[in-house]
Amino acid sequence: MKLFVTGTDTNVGKTYVSCGLLKWLNNAGLSTIALKPVSSGCQQSVQGLINDDALALQQAASIHLPLTTINPFAFEPPVAPHIPAEQNNIQLTAQNIVGKCQDALSTPADIHLIEGVGGWFMPLNASETMADVAQQLNAGIIMVVGMRLGCLSHALLTYQAIKQKNCHLIGWIANCIDSDMLFLQENIMMLQQQISAPLMGVVHYQAVVEECLISVKFFQEKII
Repeated sequence: MKLFVTGTDTNVGKTYVSCGLLKWLNNAGLSTIALKPVSSGCQQSVQGLINDDALALQQAASIHLPLTTINPFAFEPPVAPHIPAEQNNIQLTAQNIVGKCQDALSTPADIHLIEGVGGWFMPLNASETMADVAQQLNAGIIMVVGMRLGCLSHALLTYQAIKQKNCHLIGWIANCIDSDMLFLQENIMMLQQQISAPLMGVVHYQAVVEECLISVKFFQEKII
């Protein structure tokens, strides 16, 4: 099964949640492979450009593929990836990205988890976004909502955009990135009323993600 993890914005904890989800699945006895097809903010090394998020995902998965396989498009500047791609004459298209993912996706595993870059509509070029990658992968979507002031609008806009792409939102995870957020429970309840997909867990500030996921029937049916 393919799972695509998106977020309501950048820096909402997609990688943190994804690594916890991978560990949860591993503990359930499932084999996992993680991909970060596109990344920016990479560091130069003797092995080439390395992205910390891709490295964390690689280590959290039960099957460790080479970084160049799980993160085929890596850019050094910490900016929207279409900018360095254009500067380096790299064709960053949904088709190219999906094509570069095939080696990892063809490696047998129970779960292939693909983490996006930025938010749902992070541009790849003048006409495509990461949403087109998720759509072409035909993956189930998991939305990470960074719980902070302004998250209601971001979450509902992302939810509507996922539906408009005719992608299947399996569920969403509330990641409490603001330890002092006022009326946290009220905000979560509002999102539960507005989003038809189930809440998969509430990750409290700096909590262990795999201990916060809700092992409910829909999770077992759709993922396990």
